[in-house]
Amino acid sequence: MRITAQFDSVDDAEFAAAAIKSLGEGVFDVSLTEHRKKVHRDGDFAPMGFFTNLNTGTFQPLSPGLTGIVSSEASGGESVSAAVDIICRPSEARRVASAIMNRGGHDIKAR
Repeated sequence: MRITAQFDSVDDAEFAAAAIKSLGEGVFDVSLTEHRKKVHRDGDFAPMGFFTNLNTGTFQPLSPGLTGIVSSEASGGESVSAAVDIICRPSEARRVASAIMNRGGHDIKAR
């Protein structure tokens, strides 16, 4: 049985692939494919945590550990997502799907 799933980040896909590989003998192959997509940004966006309470107008600066802009982009204005392709026994499909969902996978398809 072949199962494919999409992930919003390469890290999530890698963690899921490692968890799926550890399921044992019923998993025959796990492969990961990165998808890079150009993203246009105008450069006018605030770092995460910059505006904490917009209703009262109070300003709270970023925590010392949260410097810079938090983004899911790779350098050069690219968005990187990933897909995982798994070949396993049909009896392992439920465990594989569970591992995918627990690590942020979506658009799961089984053939």
